[in-house]
Amino acid sequence: MVLDPTQPEGWGSRTPCHFELTELGRRSLLTRLADTLEDNLEVWEGLPGFQWYAPVLRAKAGSDVLCVHKDVTNESGRIPLLATKTFGAGKVLFMGTDGAWRWREGVEDKYHYRFWGQVVRWMAYQRNMAKGETMRLYHTPDQPQMGQTLSLNANVMEPSGEPLQQGEVAVRITAPSGQSETVRLTSAGDEWGQFSGRFTAEEPGRHELLLTCRETGARLEASFFVQGGAVERPGRPARLEVLEELARVTQGKILGADRVDEVVGFLSSLPEALPIVRRVPLWSHPVPAGALVTLLGIFWVIRKFSGLV
Repeated sequence: MVLDPTQPEGWGSRTPCHFELTELGRRSLLTRLADTLEDNLEVWEGLPGFQWYAPVLRAKAGSDVLCVHKDVTNESGRIPLLATKTFGAGKVLFMGTDGAWRWREGVEDKYHYRFWGQVVRWMAYQRNMAKGETMRLYHTPDQPQMGQTLSLNANVMEPSGEPLQQGEVAVRITAPSGQSETVRLTSAGDEWGQFSGRFTAEEPGRHELLLTCRETGARLEASFFVQGGAVERPGRPARLEVLEELARVTQGKILGADRVDEVVGFLSSLPEALPIVRRVPLWSHPVPAGALVTLLGIFWVIRKFSGLV
């Protein structure tokens, strides 16, 4: 995070401020305080507010902003208050307020314990993600979406237990359709034993991974699940019988690609839509009845003040 050096003590407020989940925060398991998306948004909107937050100007490049300030903005947009970032082989969590203890109000540890428990599991999950005696494989983001680029990271050790300095490390990824792709992992600079690469998921479903190292001969199997709906396959012919049925029901017309020039003429020849006539029976409408009662009441009041009643 980039902090404001002119405000080292942060910002305070007499009235409670509130979080607002970003689009990434709504999908993250780290901010999941309820079982469904709708319930989770309702929980975050109803959490007790905080009265101090850090003097954040903006998030650094590569950070995943999960929550922002609901009301305060600056030239960079909403103030980020909850963000994560991968650094080396570990993860960093930033929370720009100390008011999470207020979440215990009225519910004890229901949300407070769940959130920090998820933080601990999120920090440690990569250790047990996929590991063998001499190899470990993990990826970011935690829940990849279709079309999203994944960062694959591996830690490879020599049989003696020392980190592998240089080597040929690769991951073979098998998609649900059976297609395979091999991603070569490169050494991450001065970090011995750490190799990284990138992969773009084009299919939803479970992907099988096989991590291999040529120098050590070690192998490690793992898998990850890509979320997302199936993309329409290009090049498939249209189902003309369905289109003809739709045209018949909607009183339309089907024109092939060789008759595109007739579209303008066909639209011009369509008759004008008939005006919609709506009749409102005044004798049964509440507005005339109310007006009549009001006028009678005024007439009675005038006669009363005139002494005619």
